[in-house]
Parts: sequence; C-alpha cells; structure tokens
Amino acid sequence: MSTPYVHVDLQPEAADFLELLRELGHLDDTAIEALTAELMQSARPGVALTLDDARRAAAVWLTDHETSLRPDAREVLKTEWARLFW
Repeated sequence: MSTPYVHVDLQPEAADFLELLRELGHLDDTAIEALTAELMQSARPGVALTLDDARRAAAVWLTDHETSLRPDAREVLKTEWARLFW
C-alpha cells in the first residue's frame, strides 16, 4: 500500500529561511528533504507552516546532525546560530 501524497504549504518567510540555510551551506538537498518530511508530519490541512515551524525543525535537525558536519561548517554555524535561531 502506498503512502498518499501530502502537500505542505510553507509561508514565504519559512521557505526563504530554508533557502537561506541552503545558500549559507548549513543544509544540503538531502537535509532539506529530511526537514520537509519532518514538517509534513506536523502539518495540518489548510494551515501553512510558519517561519517558527521551519526554524524549530532546522534547529533540531542541525543539533541532531552536528557531529556529521564538517569542522569548518560547525564553526560557521556557531557564529551564525544566534542570528538564525533567536
């Protein structure tokens, strides 16, 4: 039995935030796909996910995967963390 396709709406600010993390090199395509899958699980029909939803999911993902990040990427993330997540 196949899983039904679920469409997730992101508010523009949420989509922009995930794109910013990609452009800064904190998330790659695989990470974006994983985050999208996690966001789909918390999505409610007819309710777009917010910047706070995207920010929370990205922070959890980055924390969970910190050890797999390159050392230079971890250092840059430490510097930018407050600007991105506070």
